[in-house]
Amino acid sequence: MKNKIISISTALVIGCSTSVMAQDDVAGFLEGIQGMATQSGGTVSFSDRYVGTDNSVEYTDLTISAPDGEVVITADWFKAVPSASVLGQVTFTLSPMTTVTINNSDFPAPLVLNISNDTLVITVDGLTSGQDAPTLNYSVSANNLSISAETGGNPFLRALDLSFDDLAENFSITMATMLIENSGSISNATYTYDFTSPEDDVMSGSGDFADFEYAMSFFAVDKRRMPEYMSGALSAFLNMSIGESTGSAVISNRDMDMAYTGTSEGGTAAIAIQDGRFTLTEIGGAANYSFTKLNIDGMPIPPFDFSAGGVELDIAVPFNTDGDFEEAKVLFALHDLQVSESLLAMVDPGQVISRDPINFVIDVTANVKSNVDWNDPEASFESGNPADIGEIRDVSINQILIGAGGATITATGSADIDNSMGFPFPTGSITVVANGVQALVNGIVELGYLPQAEAGMAMGMMMAFARAGDNADEFISDIEFSPQGVTANGVPLPF
Repeated sequence: MKNKIISISTALVIGCSTSVMAQDDVAGFLEGIQGMATQSGGTVSFSDRYVGTDNSVEYTDLTISAPDGEVVITADWFKAVPSASVLGQVTFTLSPMTTVTINNSDFPAPLVLNISNDTLVITVDGLTSGQDAPTLNYSVSANNLSISAETGGNPFLRALDLSFDDLAENFSITMATMLIENSGSISNATYTYDFTSPEDDVMSGSGDFADFEYAMSFFAVDKRRMPEYMSGALSAFLNMSIGESTGSAVISNRDMDMAYTGTSEGGTAAIAIQDGRFTLTEIGGAANYSFTKLNIDGMPIPPFDFSAGGVELDIAVPFNTDGDFEEAKVLFALHDLQVSESLLAMVDPGQVISRDPINFVIDVTANVKSNVDWNDPEASFESGNPADIGEIRDVSINQILIGAGGATITATGSADIDNSMGFPFPTGSITVVANGVQALVNGIVELGYLPQAEAGMAMGMMMAFARAGDNADEFISDIEFSPQGVTANGVPLPF
């Protein structure tokens, strides 16, 4: 069946890429496709075909069949309208219901996909003519587009139901530069699926999401031109956002058995390389998940919940600084991660360790300069000298935070970098503040996960290079870097 589907598909593609008749003769164009489909062993039939004064073509009771009827597409009507102003542009509309039937001897009954739409409109450039236009465009829109399956006891697809509201997509390609631009949106979506495999693996789920949007732009060049992105000669970006969502899933195979439900407030993400600078940002809202089943490699884990208050990611790396220093940064933050007591009780049934949420933050910036010759980048990367790639002038630790089990460790500081010594050498200081660490270590000892002797040695080392703070179980260490060495509160560190 696969080869026969490919045959009719190839005929359709050839028809869509060749001006088979006179300029904007949609009727002749569609006749050419019909002829090539028939030559490939398929059939195209209809009860009526109407050609309008605007050169539009409408088919009634349209049926398209692959060879031997293994795939059959039926629609009440199908209409193609050429543009009166854009050469080679054709707009297609379709009856509210279309059916795709797949007949396979391996299936106990035909698999039927019912595709319904409300005001589906597809516009494509360069079909009947106009392939030489500087930019070719494609767009699709619909108030609603839904796909549901009548599985007929299909052993592999047991359920499929997709629905998208306010669907919109726009795509364009500028042929001279191979610039590709794409954007789209969906106001609301719901989905249900249930798949199995010949090995009896199961993957099923359902859910919904709202306010999905994306936009992207990039130059489709071969790998030899990839350095042009880093030099700033080419640019690309991808922006995405999604609103609130809910979902549930069941995954079962020989390695894992899992079932969960969850909700998310949504978030945004953006990745770009522009003007020789790479940036990646992401903001995720609060999320809550409940696992009713989790068994990995035969190890069952009791049902549990986990939640997070949000996540942040912000990365910037300058590749081409034109001989100047520019800021590079890394920010990652995970807020208020919590796991339910059912899971924590497996390792700490007596609640010896605090159940405070887990927080993690790393926020570091640096001023850097690129020394890469982008006319010959390989020479810089293969020289063996790091200075031929770039230099770091200074580093700032705006915040490092680790908080878990009632203990927190924070670090802040900065350093200037001396590159004259053949390797980057820092001069500066970092202040590290630890709160509640001794209580956490004592709790781990009490639970039997750490020997008392090793815990005592670790706490002794920390106290040797730290001073007591104003609060109980608080230790502070001022770590200084200089050409004379590294000290902690004035005490030389042993390295």
